[in-house]
Amino acid sequence: MIRADTMKHHWRDHIEALTGAILIALAFKAFLIEISRIPSASMQPTLMGTPQLQVFDRVLVDKLSYHFRSPERWEIVVFKHPLERSRNMVKRLVGMPEEDLKIQYGDLWTRKDPTGNWNILRRPRAVQEEMWKAVGLGESSLSAWRTVEGKGWNLRGDSIAARGNGVARYRPGEESIDNGYLHGYPDGIRKELGVRTDRLEWRAVGDLRLSGTVVANSGCQEVWFDLREGSKRYRFSIPGPAAEADARIRILAWDSTADSSASDSPPSPENGALHISEGPVRRLEADESFDFAVQNLDDLLELELDGDWVCELEVEPVVEPRSSIYIGQVGSGADFDELLVERDIYYLNRGKSRVTIPSANYFVLGDNTQDSADSRLWERSGYRWTDEWGAKREVLGNWRPGENPATSPDGRLFFRDVWGERHEIPDNAEELQDKENVGLVPELLIHGRALATFWPIKPSLDLYRVGWLH
Repeated sequence: MIRADTMKHHWRDHIEALTGAILIALAFKAFLIEISRIPSASMQPTLMGTPQLQVFDRVLVDKLSYHFRSPERWEIVVFKHPLERSRNMVKRLVGMPEEDLKIQYGDLWTRKDPTGNWNILRRPRAVQEEMWKAVGLGESSLSAWRTVEGKGWNLRGDSIAARGNGVARYRPGEESIDNGYLHGYPDGIRKELGVRTDRLEWRAVGDLRLSGTVVANSGCQEVWFDLREGSKRYRFSIPGPAAEADARIRILAWDSTADSSASDSPPSPENGALHISEGPVRRLEADESFDFAVQNLDDLLELELDGDWVCELEVEPVVEPRSSIYIGQVGSGADFDELLVERDIYYLNRGKSRVTIPSANYFVLGDNTQDSADSRLWERSGYRWTDEWGAKREVLGNWRPGENPATSPDGRLFFRDVWGERHEIPDNAEELQDKENVGLVPELLIHGRALATFWPIKPSLDLYRVGWLH
């Protein structure tokens, strides 16, 4: 026979255990880790939110670190929207306290002294690796490359078998590589979404990266890659097995005319028109595969060979960055494989593109600058009216036409204020004409940083969204 006091004791144990578990879970969520769902494409490709395909990244959010330190530049932060306090946002932090920030030529620039020179912002390599956007689709057997000089070249998909002197160009029929909306999406997603024809503020993009593998024949003297930006030509030269024993890896930069041929040699260095940076004495070895990458990023040219960054050259900004990419070979031949063209983010000059950031405040942007409501675009506005008792009323909130204010099916007008309260706006209300840009996020509204994605996993779309975030 079970005594009544024993039964009460067991029930109390269960209740205490359940209460303790709830308290621990609440404390864990409040101070350590929470899960956030990405609802839109504003951070693509770093974070995916595609309502058309019901693909939404789930993100682990670290809520502990910022109790001990301030946010750092380039971190992906989770914060309360300054004009919609009931709404959590996820963006990349780009502007720091007590500095000037501007968007120009598609890049970010900063300075500490209001009378000083502007300096371009460059991301750490780990961050940049996540922000490159693949330009071409990978499923086609047709090559986007075309031979423009020479014969005996075979081009298929992402491979080129070059025999004899010659030059190939990437997408020669296009005016420039641009900021395509679907660049950076996984191939499975892009095929399902189709081609976007409504180019949102089309821009030619000059910050490019070409990577792949190269295998040189014994008679190959040189392989080179041109990244062109406006009238500027940037050549990345790697000596082949047949080059002189003391040949060096080099980067060359010069101006060229629009009608110059693809394989034109650089001008003589004596006249000052040619800028050269020399890397180590190094040649490709015959019939051995080498990984390579060449890039023009934030006015810095860099060449990577088998995992080592071996050469770099600073260049001047280009105002009109219409771009193209060429591959050249001198000698008996070389094979290029796994060719991948990627572009950097081109930050659009929308809304507030220059700002002075006060202390304890930050400026944030989405990685998908074409489709992100971020610090550039937040506007505070609302309505003012006199109510039926003669009192002056004013409602302020995040002004987003079509969403806030919004019209109900029966024709009534509603506006949601900063704190999330929904107000019906009377007919005698006056819309405030001065829209104030509020593009700063106070530090007290930032409550975490995105650590990693762990979902979704959709093999049908070749989609595996698992990994750390930078």
